[in-house]
Amino acid sequence: MRNQLIIFSKNRSCQLHLLLESIEKNSNNIFDVIFVIYTYTTKEYFEGYDKLILRFPNVSFIVEDDFYNNTMDSVNSGFEYTTFMVDDMIFYKKLESTMEDIKGVFDISEKPISCFSLRLGMNCNYSHPANLSYKLGNHEKIGNFNIVNVREQKGDFAYPLSVDGHIFKTDFIKKCLHKIGRFSNPNTLESKLQNLMGMINPNMVFLDESVIVGVPVNLVNDTHKNRQGIRFPFSENDLNIRYKNNEVIDYISMDFSNINGPHKEIEYKLKKYGISTR
Repeated sequence: MRNQLIIFSKNRSCQLHLLLESIEKNSNNIFDVIFVIYTYTTKEYFEGYDKLILRFPNVSFIVEDDFYNNTMDSVNSGFEYTTFMVDDMIFYKKLESTMEDIKGVFDISEKPISCFSLRLGMNCNYSHPANLSYKLGNHEKIGNFNIVNVREQKGDFAYPLSVDGHIFKTDFIKKCLHKIGRFSNPNTLESKLQNLMGMINPNMVFLDESVIVGVPVNLVNDTHKNRQGIRFPFSENDLNIRYKNNEVIDYISMDFSNINGPHKEIEYKLKKYGISTR
């Protein structure tokens, strides 16, 4: 099999619902299987996930008991490729490429590739976590995609070992995971991966325009104080209450008109589950 998607989630069943809905809508079936490793801090959040699990029967849900072991066990060598995401991401745009197209660029490139990014494109020039504007440096066309040497880039284009929508060869990412030792959450996982930057091949492939974006309206980890909720704060507790009351975030209402980086605050509007606002 080709590509497994592993999603990390904590206390955010409402936001995860939106991600899974957008995958069904826009991912062009590039994922053969989807695994969600999830955790919750109270009974109320568990009830949100309980509702979510019933709504997405084709997704495999794994209750976290040891984040490191759960992640290592989920990276299955039976899949040629592995993709990671976190639960506040959205497939905001239709992916026109197929998994065969993506696999092809790994195979035909004269330069060894570390990853294929779904979160980067020519439209990206701003890092929300760093509050930093940047410009894409030298890059080349490779078929219908683009390739850069990450060591010559700035901002998000210098960050290939992300767990926000990068596709890796499974053998490669498994070796990376074994090298970095234990990690306790997605943030420490990603931070530790950066220690390998000098050891990986520096070539990353990306799209003309990104297709996924993270929407940082709240914070659920206690190790990294990422920027969030600057313009449109919405607590995970309030979203969970609304979700348990059969409300979901309305994908159609979201303004994706100016995505300029892998993370962007976008206002959430909610609707009753199953009611279209088209």
